[in-house]
Amino acid sequence: MDKAIVTPGADGSRFYGWWAVVPAVFIILLVSNGLTAGGIAAFDPSIIEQLGVSRADVKLGDAIQFGVSAILTVLTGWLADRVGVRIVMAIGAVALAASFFLLGDVTSLSEYYWVRFLMGVGLAGCGLALCVVAVSRWFVLRRGRALGLVLAGTSIGNALFPGLFTRLITAKGIDAAGDVAGWMILALLLLLAFALVEWPAVKGLRPYGASEVEASGVTAGADVAGPELSYGQILANPKFWLMGIAAFATFYSILAVNNNMILHMQGLGVRPEIGSLIAMPLFFAGLIGKLASGWLTDIYGRKPVWLISLVLMLIAAGMLVAMNATLVPFAAVIMGLGWGANYTLLQAVASDVFGTRSLGRVMGAVTVLDAGGGAIGPYITARFADASGDYQSGFLVIFVLIGLALLCASRLNVPTPDAQVRSR
Repeated sequence: MDKAIVTPGADGSRFYGWWAVVPAVFIILLVSNGLTAGGIAAFDPSIIEQLGVSRADVKLGDAIQFGVSAILTVLTGWLADRVGVRIVMAIGAVALAASFFLLGDVTSLSEYYWVRFLMGVGLAGCGLALCVVAVSRWFVLRRGRALGLVLAGTSIGNALFPGLFTRLITAKGIDAAGDVAGWMILALLLLLAFALVEWPAVKGLRPYGASEVEASGVTAGADVAGPELSYGQILANPKFWLMGIAAFATFYSILAVNNNMILHMQGLGVRPEIGSLIAMPLFFAGLIGKLASGWLTDIYGRKPVWLISLVLMLIAAGMLVAMNATLVPFAAVIMGLGWGANYTLLQAVASDVFGTRSLGRVMGAVTVLDAGGGAIGPYITARFADASGDYQSGFLVIFVLIGLALLCASRLNVPTPDAQVRSR
């Protein structure tokens, strides 16, 4: 073994993955996912008024965005394994920025849908899947903790951007708000150029904890990065489908709740500026869930914490089905805690089960399901609301889907390197 390639010290204080890669990906996710999953909802009331369309018409844009992202992430995940994460993410950031620059200028529903199509292209390049790949390559031990930290960026972005952009739109209009979002995204190119490094070996390092895992015998002499897998081998693995169905159901649920919450509160007589604030307890609780789950799963294993997170989401969905306005803030907190933990665990489970060598393809395949759920969740929920006049039936669908996710998670055997090394 090359003596220059060493595992960092136990505290990891000088490990490049901790002080450079994790913060860089945190900011990338804060901006890219924060704007496309949370901040975009702030534009809905203005788009509805400007174009004279229904809630479901606008929410079909969400479906287009996440549907395109789901399909294209199969390609971008493959490209990340072949040509590198940074190149693919840079192209995605440019496309995503362009979509927000164009958003304020739409004059028809068809133009709006094309903008959301472009937004989906950008998200496939610089969204969740490739960010998980970038971080996971740097960690064997403490992977759950590292992912929890970077995924906290999505919670902060989703908590802050709806309110900030609602106020910006009220003061300056959607054209100016779209321009602000576009420049924020282009600034990410600096992080890609100067902070994000593809593999630890480029810096003369090994992934964090690789030597400890090998010395413990957990890998039984196998490469800690895992095997090279084709898409066919990934899809043939039953664990992929258990994980994928859970991802579909939970992404459908959280995006359906989040992206309809401003309109739901508006239907209860609450102004959009006030209704947008409900995103704050939802996603600040998600922030806590992500950070806590990353720490807890490294100690106790993925599965117990994952099951608890899904039970919390199920309880929150039941509270929303009750259609009691006084329960909504409490449901938002409970849903956020459960979703934050679930969100982190889904990413950690993918790398634990399949390794990091083919993680781009694994995440590409998973994203077809999770982004597919995220694509149709807001639209179907809005259609139920348009048909019935309220969101109760849509929330009932969410309750059932989270129950299905809980069943799948209970049947999945998930290894956790940190817990295994500690037990030896």
